Amino acid sequence: MRRFQSESIMKDERLVSEIAELLPEMESQLSGLPDGHVRRDVSLLAETRDPVTAERAVREALSRESRVEAIVQRLGRPTLLVRNDTFELPQAKIWRSRLYPAKSRLDAAIRSVGRLEVTGLSVPYAGTAWMIAPGIAVTNRHVVAELVRPRGGEFVFRASPIGLPLAARLDFKEEYAGVRPFEVRVKRVLYVADQGADAPDLAFIELEAPKGRRLPPPLPLYEGEPQPGQVVAVIGYPAEDPRNSLLDQTRLFGGIYDVKRLAPGEVMGKVDRKVFTHDCTTLGGSSGSVVIDVETGGALGLHFAGEYLDANYAVTVSELRRHLQKLDGTAKRAVKPQSVSLAQTIKPEPEARVSAASLQDRAGFDETFLGTAANLKTPLPELSGPLAEAAAVVDADARGSARHLLKYQHFTIAMHTVRKFAIFTASNIDGSLSRLLKRGQDRWSFDPRLDASLQVGNALYAGNDLDRGHLVRRLDPAWGSLEDAKRAEKDTFFFTNATPQHIEFNQHLWLELEDYLLGHADTLDFRACVYTGPVFSEEDPEYRGVRLPRAFWKVAVMVHAETGKLTATAYTVSQADLITDIEFVFGQFKTYQVPIAQIEELTGLRFGKLKNADPLAGREAAPGAMPLHELRRLEDIRLV
Repeated sequence: MRRFQSESIMKDERLVSEIAELLPEMESQLSGLPDGHVRRDVSLLAETRDPVTAERAVREALSRESRVEAIVQRLGRPTLLVRNDTFELPQAKIWRSRLYPAKSRLDAAIRSVGRLEVTGLSVPYAGTAWMIAPGIAVTNRHVVAELVRPRGGEFVFRASPIGLPLAARLDFKEEYAGVRPFEVRVKRVLYVADQGADAPDLAFIELEAPKGRRLPPPLPLYEGEPQPGQVVAVIGYPAEDPRNSLLDQTRLFGGIYDVKRLAPGEVMGKVDRKVFTHDCTTLGGSSGSVVIDVETGGALGLHFAGEYLDANYAVTVSELRRHLQKLDGTAKRAVKPQSVSLAQTIKPEPEARVSAASLQDRAGFDETFLGTAANLKTPLPELSGPLAEAAAVVDADARGSARHLLKYQHFTIAMHTVRKFAIFTASNIDGSLSRLLKRGQDRWSFDPRLDASLQVGNALYAGNDLDRGHLVRRLDPAWGSLEDAKRAEKDTFFFTNATPQHIEFNQHLWLELEDYLLGHADTLDFRACVYTGPVFSEEDPEYRGVRLPRAFWKVAVMVHAETGKLTATAYTVSQADLITDIEFVFGQFKTYQVPIAQIEELTGLRFGKLKNADPLAGREAAPGAMPLHELRRLEDIRLV
């Protein structure tokens, strides 16, 4: 019996909301569907915004349909082109947030998947295969069935229509608009599972490494059984397939077939110990694709079949292991696949333990650091009404903003109770007394003065591409006596001072701003006060229950050496292209010098008189816009 085609989509409320919002953009694509299935499903989502109500309505509509039509979901399951060994930007934000933390693992898997091409037949390729052990790839039995025949306990290539033996190769670089193939000759077919209803659709092939080049590494095999709802991705080479709706194919694939793609989705369930189902978008040509567990990057199964608007089928990894054991004699060497488990992947580092008593003497940020005169004081930013309500209370007996301040050596932090990251940090930097301390082993700690549930610990950063990025840089507060400098550096390793940053977020301008400003000829006495923090947005993606900031701000204040007055400059930088754009093209994110007023607008903080010391204050801009000054180099900074 045909299953409800959008059931898993309807249960994903965030994805439902996104699809409904995209409805106007989809109108032109949906209008050409004669049966109106997609229009019906999307319209119900848009109208109800309620997965349960929409599911019931669609079930009633499906009950009136008599046709049975390997695209499983018409909505919410993209198929992403692969270029340069990585995958393109998913349109849905929810898929961006699910995929990008595992980008390095998914990219590694992409490199080990190839297109099985045939010489001697009219078809360009037979299907997909992927590395499962050193020198050995796995594909489907039905993919190699037309290429080889058994003879004397081995498998030999069949003859082509003109009598010449067929030949096969794997091309690991058959990508959209790609021009450099990585073709590897198939030396022989090692093993083909028996025919029969209970036999898995699998085959193993041996590859011959090209001279002077190594084969791609084998994919680690997932340890564990597939679970319903488990987030997975299929990597393979879907081809145009008449068994699926031409209109659906055109909408999902844009007329581009026969090249490598990554298609995310979920496990639907298990048929038996040998087979499970999934709803990733596939077509003919995807046969032999790997089904990857997104969290670990481990191979969860071998895709082999699908039914349009029903389910896709894959051989379980436990069954793959069982048949691999049969190769030891055939391959004339031990075949030992690698393994990876979820527990092994996401096991967080232990946190260092610190007592509250050890932090009692911290004075924190000094607003008279640049001078005691009223015009030289640099007060902490004020929290607006909503921010004050969201700010964590550290000292219930204190008054005003002092209730929210966590004081450290030479810097202060205020925390957000909902987002669990800093609202702002404020640090005093003395370049003339700075200490160059050698970095040891990073040990991050929860601040014992604040409940650990209001801080984001190592669990967020385990087994993915996220780094714990310092807001207050490690050496910025490390000045004064050696004892004070060491204490300050250690204080920067509290989770209150960390925000998640992608490993490829290497914006040197952003990281070097303080050093440049301190050393600038216009800066008096090599001293500066720096405020920084994340920009919280409703559009921030969620990952492991935490919404990840995509942009950051910074305000730097110095005394001008010639005028003796404060000069305050503000900056923003975004890693949105890294969090949301899986292409990760170098240089996509930029650093801007902006008016302090824009930082206030973005954050809800109030910087008071510091706005008067901003060289960009009062500069003209287009109506309704802020004057943005892009920084291509540090010398582009405007201090006057």
